[in-house]
Amino acid sequence: MDYTDSPRAPWSGGRARPITELAAALGKEVYDHPEEHGYGECDAETMRQLRRVRDEPRATVRIYRALPPGLGQITTGDWITLSMDYARQHAMRDDAAANDWPIVYADVRPETVLSDGKDLDEYGYAGPSLAGLEDQTPGGYFASP
Repeated sequence: MDYTDSPRAPWSGGRARPITELAAALGKEVYDHPEEHGYGECDAETMRQLRRVRDEPRATVRIYRALPPGLGQITTGDWITLSMDYARQHAMRDDAAANDWPIVYADVRPETVLSDGKDLDEYGYAGPSLAGLEDQTPGGYFASP
């Protein structure tokens, strides 16, 4: 399957809301009991970023996206994640690590990250398109913002 064939990410025209409004959309308990929302327990990095934005709404968040080599972009409407490990899962193409896609990342304003409340590891990007992002190997280390 081509990486562009998937359904569109959560978008502001639908039921999606910025992660700065996550408590209003899902309830304040989402920060302490993420397992009760969406598809169960979510990634620790995701929760760390969501809690930071709750406490500091002006903080930036790091978004990740796995995509074919050389594209180096995150565009408006793309699926993204707040978790390097979750992006790594989507970078895997088969059993050979050499075939895995790279991951790109960027630090963005939290109001550009949209959730539809279905999965706390998957988000839509609603900010300006980001080009020229450097491909990172899925096994590499990404320092959090």
